[in-house]
Amino acid sequence: MKFSKSPLIALLIPCVFLFLSACATTDINEKTPELINWQQHQLILTKLQRWTINGRLSVQTEYDGGQADFTWQQNTPIHYDIRLLAPMGAGTILIHGRDNGVTLKSSSGAELFDTNVDSLMFQLKGWPIPVSGLQYWVRGLPAPKSSYEVSQWSPLGFPEVMLQDGWRIEFRKYTKIENHWLPKKLFISRLGDEEVDVRLIIRQWQIKSVVN
Repeated sequence: MKFSKSPLIALLIPCVFLFLSACATTDINEKTPELINWQQHQLILTKLQRWTINGRLSVQTEYDGGQADFTWQQNTPIHYDIRLLAPMGAGTILIHGRDNGVTLKSSSGAELFDTNVDSLMFQLKGWPIPVSGLQYWVRGLPAPKSSYEVSQWSPLGFPEVMLQDGWRIEFRKYTKIENHWLPKKLFISRLGDEEVDVRLIIRQWQIKSVVN
C-alpha cells in the first residue's frame, strides 16, 4: 500500500488503530441490572445537545492515513468547535460550525468555508469523514432524517452495530456518565468498494446541559 505525503501528515506515523486503556468510569462490560429501552434511550440522548469530548481519531483510506488527538465541543446541532492536533507537531485543524456554515482552518494557512463539514475535510485531506453523522453517532444515536438499521444489539439493549448513510458503525464500548450510557469506542467503516476506516477513542465525556 502506498501512502501520499500531504504537508499536514508528512510526519504522521502510518495509521495504527489504538486500543486505549479504559478510564475510571463504569463500563458496559461490568455486571449491571439495567436493561435499556431503546426508544426511551434515544429520546433522552437527543436532549443531550451541549457536550464536550476529547480523545483520539484514526483514519485509514486505501492510499492515506493518519491520527490526531481531538477536542469536540458541541453547543447546538449547528454550533460546534472541533480541534484536531496531529502528533509530532505535524499540524492543527480547527473546525467551527455556525449558522451560516462551517469554517475550517489549518496551521498550514489553509482556510475553507462550506455549508457541509464533510466536504471540507475531503477538500483539505481527501478523507471522506462523516463528521455530520458523527455528532449523533458519538452519542450512540442514528442521525435524524435518514434511515438506519441496527444489525446487532448488546444484551442490555444498546446498538452494537448500526448501518446508516453508507457507513457501518460499531459501538465497541460504552461508559456511564451522569446516569447516561454513552459510547467510548467507535469503529466506523465505509460500505462498498472504497476503503475508509475511522476509529474514535473517547477518553473523556463532559455533559454541559440537557435540553428539556
